[in-house]
Order: sequence, then C-alpha cells, then structure tokens
Amino acid sequence: MDAIKRGAIFWAAALVLGLALSFGVPWLTSQGEEEPKLVIGVGDDITGRLTERILARYEADGHGGLIHNGAQDLDSYLFIDCCSNAGQWSLLAQDTDMGFYCTHISTAIVNQNEGFSIYGPVVMNGEVLGYWKEPSEIQTIAIPMKREHLARLVREGYPQAGEPREVSATSILYAFEDKQVDGAVMDIARAFQLPQYNYTRVCDQDYVSYCLVVRDDITGTDQFQTFLRYYNETAEALNDRETIQELYGMSDQFWEDVRLKFLYLPE
Repeated sequence: MDAIKRGAIFWAAALVLGLALSFGVPWLTSQGEEEPKLVIGVGDDITGRLTERILARYEADGHGGLIHNGAQDLDSYLFIDCCSNAGQWSLLAQDTDMGFYCTHISTAIVNQNEGFSIYGPVVMNGEVLGYWKEPSEIQTIAIPMKREHLARLVREGYPQAGEPREVSATSILYAFEDKQVDGAVMDIARAFQLPQYNYTRVCDQDYVSYCLVVRDDITGTDQFQTFLRYYNETAEALNDRETIQELYGMSDQFWEDVRLKFLYLPE
C-alpha cells in the first residue's frame, strides 16, 4: 500500500508541475529568463572593426547601453567571411538577428528567403587594391571569392589583367604578400595588417561594399532602435579622418585615395 501511495503522490506532483509549466506560473517561468538581446553577425573585415567600435560605445554608456534591465542588448557573432556557408546560415538559422554582408550575398539572402530585408547600405568603398606593379601594368589580379560586384569592377577597370582570380578572403593577403599575383582587391581591414605596401582605390566610381541584412521581426524592437542610434554615432565618428587614422594608422595619402565612407541608417 505504501508503494501505491508513493506512486500516486509522485504522479500527482508531476501533473501539478506540468500544468504549472503549461500555464506559465510566474515563480517557475521567471527563473532563468533573460531579456531579449540582438546578435549581429560580422566578418573579419571592416564591418568587424565597425562593430567593435559600436560595442565599445555601448559599454562606455552605462544605462541604456550594453546593459539594459540586467541583460545584454547587443552581442556579436564572428562568422569570418560573409560569403561563407556559416555566415549565411547563422542568419537563416536565427543564431544571429542581423548581419553585415557584401552586396552580392545581401541580395541573394533576401531574394531566396522570406522574412529578411536589406535595411540599408553601410560601407562604401570598403576594399582597396594592393599592387606591386603600377595598376595600369597589372597582369594578374586576385579578388575575394564570391564577390561578384568586385569581379565586375575589376573586369571594367583592369581589362589587361583578364579574368580575376578568386581567392578566399582569409588567404588573399598571403597570396598578395607572396607575390602570387600582381595585384589584389582586398577588404580595407586587411591592408591595416600590411601598411608597408602600395594601395589605392579599386575604381574611380563609388560603390557599396556592405549592407545590413535584418530579420524583419526585429525592426520594431527597442533594442534595434538603440542599435541604430549607436551605429549612426559610430559611423559619424569613423568618417572623421583624424579619428579613423588614430585607430588604424595608414598614411594621409592612403585615406585620401581610398575614400572609405560609413553610411547612415534611417532611425
């Protein structure tokens, strides 16, 4: 009989616990819950440098910044290369809520998947041309893989170089330094690692390098509006020549030539 009683008590307790979880009893559901936070995906490129500065502003701001109601408003996820499968999958699998992607991948994501939008362009002229020979004499030129917008610019600007060679974004710096090619189009942040070499703009016309792709259901949240404010403040700071040169070095002539610009997003 004792065993029967113990079994009945066990199943009764289990039923109560199940009902409590189903109907969200506050003392059960509140424990361990966190305020929602946004996670932004970034590459190992100029958007990663941009995000570092955004997060630094959050952290320096106290209330209403990185910490909001005891939880993080914003965090970042490094996917190395926006054109990688991991970079795209992180957004589609909702490991990230938004991300900085090159123009080609941004368009591909929103065209092939519902529930995502390009919120706006964020970086203009974000690549540089590193060269050994004079740009007009380049015979072989490398570009990061899958950057179709860069391939088009290279074909138009350097027809003597023939079809550009695609190299992974993480390897292109080494291919250039090893003189496997006469020139290489690379993210501007790669050039910061080798400031001793020759760099110039990719082409005479301005072009968009990166866009912000967002999951549609986050744009109305307070966290996203806070992110936009900090993003625009950071963009304004980095567009100041003295500020960005103090952060990343490079010569006056470099910054005058490359014409990097961070674009503002609508709040």
